[in-house]
Amino acid sequence: MRIGIPEILTAGSVVLLATGNTTVGWVFLGLAISGSIFRWGVEIQVAQQAEAAKQKESDNASQILSEAGKAFATLFQGVQEADTSSRSEGTKDSRFH
Repeated sequence: MRIGIPEILTAGSVVLLATGNTTVGWVFLGLAISGSIFRWGVEIQVAQQAEAAKQKESDNASQILSEAGKAFATLFQGVQEADTSSRSEGTKDSRFH
């Protein structure tokens, strides 16, 4: 747990409200609640940015793997076509044993 300004303002507002300083106590409590909401919003934004960075990284890796798969498919298709053309000519393929 992180103790920051909102927590300190909340504790101060409790003390002020208990001692009868209601106006200042309610102001401190309002500031504490506002500060907590703002901090929570910043934490959510940081988490969303981290998730977006992970998603971008995984999309990049997915694209690289997809391109590699296409390259292998093209390579194997070329080997298969070369094998088929050599068989149709009646020559024996000596590349594969």
